[in-house]
Amino acid sequence: MPPERQLTHIRIKGYRPFKDFGASFGPLEVIVGANAAGKSSLFEFLRFLRDGMRQEIPPAIVPGSVGQQPFHVPGDETIRWVASVFLDAETHCTYSGEVTGPAGRPYVLRESVRVDQRLEPLSPFRGWALEAERGQGSALEIGGDGRQKIAVDRPDQLALGTMNNPALPTLYRLRECISNWRFYSAFNIANDKVRRPVPIEQAPTLNEDAGNLSSVLFYLMTEHAPIFEELEHHLRTLVPGLTALTVKARGGPGEAIAFWEEEDVDSGLTIADVSDGVLRLLSWLVLCLHPKPSPLICIDEPDQGVHPRTLPVLAALFEKACERTQFLLATHASYFLTQFDLSRIAVMKKEDGDVKYLKPADSEVLKANLEDFGPEEIEAMHRTDEMENLV
Repeated sequence: MPPERQLTHIRIKGYRPFKDFGASFGPLEVIVGANAAGKSSLFEFLRFLRDGMRQEIPPAIVPGSVGQQPFHVPGDETIRWVASVFLDAETHCTYSGEVTGPAGRPYVLRESVRVDQRLEPLSPFRGWALEAERGQGSALEIGGDGRQKIAVDRPDQLALGTMNNPALPTLYRLRECISNWRFYSAFNIANDKVRRPVPIEQAPTLNEDAGNLSSVLFYLMTEHAPIFEELEHHLRTLVPGLTALTVKARGGPGEAIAFWEEEDVDSGLTIADVSDGVLRLLSWLVLCLHPKPSPLICIDEPDQGVHPRTLPVLAALFEKACERTQFLLATHASYFLTQFDLSRIAVMKKEDGDVKYLKPADSEVLKANLEDFGPEEIEAMHRTDEMENLV
């Protein structure tokens, strides 16, 4: 049974490279593929759904993509999706919708949420539906045991994003789940922010630019000492010379910054003194060890900028962490790929004018090659594109 709050399937039609794209996800997916194969577009679309739970759809549909074509070419200017999410072992939601263009004036045509709920542990799922379709006005009809109208202020607003009424608990939980998806990139760590004192927060989650890293470390140190000790242990293993990590009140009132102690260095160093690679490594450790992880964590190229010796440890931490939450990792690093079981690996590639999401573990030819030459062969096969050609 999928863990709580897991995205199990996505289907996307009409978005950028996706003519009619489908993918099924486990708790940990390590995604590879050539440049422009659609890995970044997949994360972009999932972020589009996440952002739609918080705010109106921007004119460009995806923030920061002004001037880019959000729709698949050729095709009509409509994006359609179906996302399947397990909120818990008894509640499965299928969320679908359509947004039409043109770019600059996005308009939500319709949305629906089908909820399949198991009333007893061994009973079959029983389905009921919630549907929304835009008419001339802004009214939204919710169908279930009864019908009611809920006002949606704008045509560029996702109806599910307005479901903040605890009287509709399943829709509320689904909205909360999607709105808490997180997206990180090795190329988007705000090193200048990380290196300054930051305000102390209550139970913080790592910001997507990691700017509040010291605040998260302070939370772990003061509220979850065993986790902080585990994090410090991994750092001493991976970073030569490190003797201790701590977080102290520094800067303005209510601010703190992480301190770093090394062998043969008398004065204390702050996190401002460490390398960009160590900041990335700290960020990924925090995401893996956080006691209250986000329901879905997508990371673009977590292997970038860190020493190769850290990759086996990182892979093991992602494996352990996916027992508590879901990770989608995109990578081009062949050696990092070898640290995972074949069942965790997925390949995205363009084929017949669309993007395919393929699982190498389903290829009998590829599995036979690995049996003959050993699992290390996957590194060479990835570098030469042979793996992509065999799935």
